[in-house]
Amino acid sequence: MPSFEGVAAGQTATCRLPIGQTYHQLLVSYSGVTLSQINGVRLIANGKAIHTYQSLGRLDSMNQFDGRSAANGIMVLDLERFGLEGRTARELTAIGTGIAKDPTPITTLSLELDIDAAAVSPALSAKAVRSAPTPAGFVKKIRRFSYSATGAGDYEIADLPKGELIDQVFFFGAGINRVDLSRDNYQEFVRTAAENNLIQSNGVRVPQAGVFVYDPTEHSNGSETLATSGVHDLRFTLNMAAAANIDVVVVYIGALMG
Repeated sequence: MPSFEGVAAGQTATCRLPIGQTYHQLLVSYSGVTLSQINGVRLIANGKAIHTYQSLGRLDSMNQFDGRSAANGIMVLDLERFGLEGRTARELTAIGTGIAKDPTPITTLSLELDIDAAAVSPALSAKAVRSAPTPAGFVKKIRRFSYSATGAGDYEIADLPKGELIDQVFFFGAGINRVDLSRDNYQEFVRTAAENNLIQSNGVRVPQAGVFVYDPTEHSNGSETLATSGVHDLRFTLNMAAAANIDVVVVYIGALMG
């Protein structure tokens, strides 16, 4: 990939990705900066942020949950769905660019990394796993939402955007005892943190400390997602041990322009 622009402490480094092939993964090599000192990560297509992470450290935690090794000087940004059976399901969200007559073409694609002012001597470079051009099709959209549970007991989250498929939901926060999911008043998912960790460990995932993950693909079946099109009420109820700030990261699947 081309060199990053603007690599300096307190700046936003940008890698402008060439259009013309299908992107499966981006591999970012970093030195002179810690994971937490990359305190903003955005993948931008046609001027719109489709992947947003709080930090490279947060991305690393999500990668390890999916089954990737911990970052050690190289961070992987997955554009496809890692760890699923079947090439079609896995590559569903690879980002296609450069095909002729694509009705919704991706004309610009870039990766932005915000470097903390405390970074000593940051250095960044990128490589990509690519294949022949395909239409843009479906992409993963990683979106962040912040909530604050004011005390112990049930805390409801009922305002997550609806309309697209949900692939995974990461609830980052201490003291989440149990999560319930209801869709149009039908209870679909009820698990304690211990039950969730056990079931996902017996599947293809690696539970991480400090995060509860709702993951329909936990047994590697790529056809399992949470449909929200036409849903009037989508409600996650978190049973909390105490007050806590909760950072919610939702992995949606949908058309680029949706």
